[in-house]
Amino acid sequence: MVEVTVKNTLGKDHQVKVSVELAGPDRSCRETALFVKAGQTATARVPFTVKNPLLWDAEHTNLYHIKATVKDMGVFSVYLDSSKADGTISDTAETVFGIRTVTADAVHGLQVNGKTVKLKGGCIHHDNGLLGAVSLYDSEYRKLKLLKESGYNAVRLAHNPPSAVLLDACDRLGLYVIDEAFDAWGFAKQPGDYNQFFADHWQDDMKAFVFRDRNHPSVLLWSTGNEVEERGGMGDGYALAMELAAYVRSLDSTRLITNGLCSMWSGLDDKSSNEMFRKMMQAAQGNVQNLDLSKGSNDWEDRTEAFANCLDVVGYNYLDAHYEYAGERYPERVILGTESYPNQIDKVWDLTEKLPYVIGDCTWTAFDYIGEAGIGKSAFFSPETEDAKQGAFMLSSHSSDYPWRLANDADFTINGELLPQGVYRRIVWGSPAIGLFTQHPENFGETEVVSNWGWNQVNASWNYSGYEGKPVKVFVYSAEEVELFLNGKSLGTAPAGKENRYTAIFEVPYETGVLRAVSGGKSIELKTTGAPASVRLLPERTKLTPDGKSTSYVAVEILDADGNVVPDAQVNLTAELESADAILAGFGSSNPITEDNYTSGKCVSYHGRATAVIRAGYEKCSAVLKVTADGLAGAQCSISLSQNN
Repeated sequence: MVEVTVKNTLGKDHQVKVSVELAGPDRSCRETALFVKAGQTATARVPFTVKNPLLWDAEHTNLYHIKATVKDMGVFSVYLDSSKADGTISDTAETVFGIRTVTADAVHGLQVNGKTVKLKGGCIHHDNGLLGAVSLYDSEYRKLKLLKESGYNAVRLAHNPPSAVLLDACDRLGLYVIDEAFDAWGFAKQPGDYNQFFADHWQDDMKAFVFRDRNHPSVLLWSTGNEVEERGGMGDGYALAMELAAYVRSLDSTRLITNGLCSMWSGLDDKSSNEMFRKMMQAAQGNVQNLDLSKGSNDWEDRTEAFANCLDVVGYNYLDAHYEYAGERYPERVILGTESYPNQIDKVWDLTEKLPYVIGDCTWTAFDYIGEAGIGKSAFFSPETEDAKQGAFMLSSHSSDYPWRLANDADFTINGELLPQGVYRRIVWGSPAIGLFTQHPENFGETEVVSNWGWNQVNASWNYSGYEGKPVKVFVYSAEEVELFLNGKSLGTAPAGKENRYTAIFEVPYETGVLRAVSGGKSIELKTTGAPASVRLLPERTKLTPDGKSTSYVAVEILDADGNVVPDAQVNLTAELESADAILAGFGSSNPITEDNYTSGKCVSYHGRATAVIRAGYEKCSAVLKVTADGLAGAQCSISLSQNN
């Protein structure tokens, strides 16, 4: 069924002819008459059959193009005078859609086109790193393509409606989407929250949200909220949850409805809240936010059952400890891990694969973002200090001093560079890859405290001049046993694999040269590099369309005299773009702790790298990017802006 909504802005009632045409090899057309009263809207429901449709899923991104045409048949009267019908085309609209089925139950899990799917998902924020909040198709496509290539098949759009071009990219790349409407209902989380508009506008906003996005086959689930304060019943939360779910079903009955629920660290009355925080301060070994104290009890289930029962899929934020009990208490409940800690992915994914009613997991987060500064940081302390004993409780985002800027909790940096935890996740998801990383010897013997959203401070570097003979902690990620070599000499083997959390750890006296890990017939190496000698530019695209939106990301690398990237190089860089119309839209590194201005054309390299983003103007022209650094050989590259690239 194709629905076409027509608005009559004229002063009299009109009758129109609505035609719907399907493009492509199955080209066909259907039409119907529609009566529209003056100043009102009406919706034509046009039955449409596609014979032998090509179905859409993450592996087969089959899309169809459809065009609707409205022809004015004249002013309507009791007896329609056909002589007044001039058949003038009043309007046309086009859209792209896909055909697929979506179901979920506790026995078969999530099924797309009848096949069970586990969602390998990641939460992503709305910003695009160096570009800020602007959403351009090329930037969104690039970000999502990196996720797809890394093994992701789903994204959770947290916690707001995404841009239309992001969903277009998901349709074309093949990424399932959890499309989220609200981060707050009636209670505020931060000053200026949506809560000030919720009561008066949620229906209109939800309708606009669903109607805009419902033609996208990538959208599998509508999310009515995230960690809303009302989840425990405060603020009429149980009734609101039912009302929102029912309203979304009235707008679109073809998709599943979820909501991301977290532990009861908020959303309680004063008495209950005080008791909860007393328990938290006694038991806190991590951040108070999302700390789950209900293990071994059914308190959380008792408080949230009436909220969750109206959902098709119940979203669990950091509540994987409840999965198995939920299967016993609610044998028909379907669960999605709507947020999980990155450093627990192996444990969470093991549960996800084992339990059929858990349909997937969404890590917080897939791509780093501006904000929640330092939520994923770690720090080193002397073993016996109070800070070390307090653990991750010391590392909340609110304790991140200036100039912390980024969350630092993701698989990819803001510039799209794969981080160690991203390599680790690939291995957990079945990749035969190996990850080889080291920890700076200055921290050897200290206790590393890692935030719940953090990862060990490890880097792909073997540059530790001045620490010769000092022990270095080496981390190797692999699904199999690992053998480590230094300058051709074996340093022995260590187990990795699932039973060892996919990690083999060695302690190696530092000496310059080549560190190599071998596992499962594959090898990977780190080598000591020379001093920074030159700059290299690697543009991802050398031709752009002059449409004002097209972008090219240019990787900036600091090389030694032998052409190796210097992984510890921190070099002052200056970028200039010579062009009649294109602009340097962003320039910077992925350093989470920086004062760099992404629009200034200046930055300090981080781990020997930076990125420049060139954005097309509207004129045909060329663009030459030049990047220089004091004392180093600079580099330049050319970008062509011409039509139909």
